[in-house]
Amino acid sequence: MARTDRPPRIVILGAGATGLGTGLGLALHGYEGQVLLVERKTTPGGLAGSFRWKSHTVDHGPHRLSPNITRVRVMAEELLGPDCLIKKSQHGVQFRGKLYQFPPRVIDWITPLSLWHAVAFAWSFLAAQLGWITWRFSSDTFETTVVRKFGRRFYEHIAAPMAEKVWTDPGEIDPAFVNQRFAQVHPREVLKRLLFPKQELNPSIFYYPRGGYQQLWDSIAAYLVREGQTVLYESEPTRLEVERDRIVRITVAGPDGERTVEGPDLTVVSTLPIASLVGLLAGFDTAALREHVQGIKIRSMILVLFEFDLPRALPYRTLIFPERTTCFNRLFEQNEYSRETVAAGRSVVVADVTVPRGDPRLEKSDDDLIAMVRADLAKLPYVRLDRVTDAAVKRVEFAYVVPDLGTRRHIYYAHHELKRIANLVLVGRFAVGEYDNSDYAIDNSITLGAMLSGRIPKLEYLCTTYDNRQRYIVG
Repeated sequence: MARTDRPPRIVILGAGATGLGTGLGLALHGYEGQVLLVERKTTPGGLAGSFRWKSHTVDHGPHRLSPNITRVRVMAEELLGPDCLIKKSQHGVQFRGKLYQFPPRVIDWITPLSLWHAVAFAWSFLAAQLGWITWRFSSDTFETTVVRKFGRRFYEHIAAPMAEKVWTDPGEIDPAFVNQRFAQVHPREVLKRLLFPKQELNPSIFYYPRGGYQQLWDSIAAYLVREGQTVLYESEPTRLEVERDRIVRITVAGPDGERTVEGPDLTVVSTLPIASLVGLLAGFDTAALREHVQGIKIRSMILVLFEFDLPRALPYRTLIFPERTTCFNRLFEQNEYSRETVAAGRSVVVADVTVPRGDPRLEKSDDDLIAMVRADLAKLPYVRLDRVTDAAVKRVEFAYVVPDLGTRRHIYYAHHELKRIANLVLVGRFAVGEYDNSDYAIDNSITLGAMLSGRIPKLEYLCTTYDNRQRYIVG
């Protein structure tokens, strides 16, 4: 039988980066009401967290904290103390069989083949600037936007194949997405980075928890509990009852059975996938909503892990593979983020393969997936496959919301329909399709916490959120 607890005034569904960030914003702005976070997993952090493999702690991706977001950096230093490591940025981009460092170095471009590529990209960029005079009044697409900003060659050899591997058919992608994800590789920026490094878009350092990215989320969750908030793990909402366009009652299932949360001043913050949220609503007409949320496309992720009996296995911490010659779009080396996350004398390299949700590759056996990735690793002369000692696979069903125009229209419609529920706030990657890194998600959520605490007006929150969606994502 469900029991009714002393009602919290704010219930946050999901304790990932966005949910924890909202709780953090409430605590930092002195909110005195009861706050409840409901998390399905056994630990906080969601997809931005870590997992254990053998004696290693491995992140779900190459997460890090940008020094550009001051309040997130300050909070990380405050919560982690000496465990907040300062690391040097190291990226590599594989192109036409050669590995280039990013941010770029002049020395990488002095070979004849590299100079040819540089001249070809530069000429393509200049041609695009001249061509823009004739077709500047045509409708923007992902292709025309990339070509205008970077040139036809960049689109065909970098942006289009990368989009297909990570997101979807480039012909379907929202052109506004270009500004966020490709800002750092604009030809003018690359040239300025070569000659005049620019700190705000080219941070030479980042921050990382000594014990893995999970340590950040554990520290935030512990802080919230010390501030009087409650975090329920292995729990999830099973029903949200709506009366007169307000959520009046939430049923939560957990290890100790069901509990009911209700109250006259209830506010619900949902970071759940919007389709899941719609399925929980009772007393609210969801017929039209269900049609729209079914059209939202989701990408899943297959992580293939390799253990090496080497202290370091890759030339750079994270490598990007935009071309179609590899099944993975990214490799990262966990021990190069923090040596303490991987056993001494070993290294762990993770290959990131993204596929549509429900793709048959998700059903392949672990052995088949390892063999698929290993075959492409064999093409890389700097990877010592003879030193691999073990391998494993981890599948993630919900990794990204596809940034295509159809999905964004469906989310826009669903979001605005759900605004009829006066005490419901949607936020986060899967709730409203935001494509932020975890540190940007925390930053946005702290602002939401300020609004819910009454420290800033709603209009200021909405304007800040809009401005943040236009900013470049660094890292």
